[in-house]
Amino acid sequence: MRQKKTMVILILILAVLAAIYGGLKAWGKKTAEKEAGAAAEKITVTDLKNLSSFSYSNGQETMSFIKEEGIWKLEDDKEIRLNQSTVESIGESAASLAAVRELKEPDDLEDYGLTKPSYTIGLTTEDGDKETLYVGDAAGEDYYAMAEGTQKVYTISSSLVSSLQFDLSGLAQLDVVPAISSGSLKKVKITENGETTTYKEEDELAELAGGFGVLTLTECADYHVTDEELSAYGLDEARRVTAEATYKDAQSGEKETFTVYIGKMSEDGTSRYVMVKDSKMAYKVSQDVVANMITVSREDAKE
Repeated sequence: MRQKKTMVILILILAVLAAIYGGLKAWGKKTAEKEAGAAAEKITVTDLKNLSSFSYSNGQETMSFIKEEGIWKLEDDKEIRLNQSTVESIGESAASLAAVRELKEPDDLEDYGLTKPSYTIGLTTEDGDKETLYVGDAAGEDYYAMAEGTQKVYTISSSLVSSLQFDLSGLAQLDVVPAISSGSLKKVKITENGETTTYKEEDELAELAGGFGVLTLTECADYHVTDEELSAYGLDEARRVTAEATYKDAQSGEKETFTVYIGKMSEDGTSRYVMVKDSKMAYKVSQDVVANMITVSREDAKE
């Protein structure tokens, strides 16, 4: 009797396991079919690979980019350093664009804002293939769009439009300020009017670290200052103040040097123009921060 009861229990367990297996198999098949169906339903607006250049316009401003030796550059000024991942992302978003839906029987293009597009995007690949995309009026949370040479009207996600940046502040690769603290700062040399003052004492460095430690280069006044334009910011060699900080890098443990040039007061009277050595960008930095970087409240030892 006991053996018979055990056999019944085993049979029930096997039945339950078989049912679970069957359910999982059916669920997997259904999921695969659903994914395959979704892939089949994907509506492609653009499908370009290996962009060599692209541009976009909102009717008033145009941003144009070209790729040279694997580096994206602003076509109008190739000296400006660009954030490569940001530019690459914008280009890829336009080059590989899927629609939310296709309008099967569209009305006049004017009804969708496509005769006078809000945005025009031009794409060119390394093979010379070209595509022009027009983006029209908003359609709820989406936008109407159409590729040049077709009469197909689509709605696309607003993410493409949101990615288009017309301000260099969101595209430029700004200079990086190293992490400098009173503990890592070893020496500061300030040169002004041909005279150099060197600070090495612990209390002096603690004061100067209060400036270097909070320095941020986020407000760019000029993304490409030519040699002829340096004097306009007081950054020419004859007028600028040079602040050279020697510090111990937290990661490598090696001594490094960070040098900035400090120019004249900005027009608003609250900032001074600052440029990192070997850079072409001029920034506006709070006068208080600059003062803390170059002055201490005790007599200086001159070199």
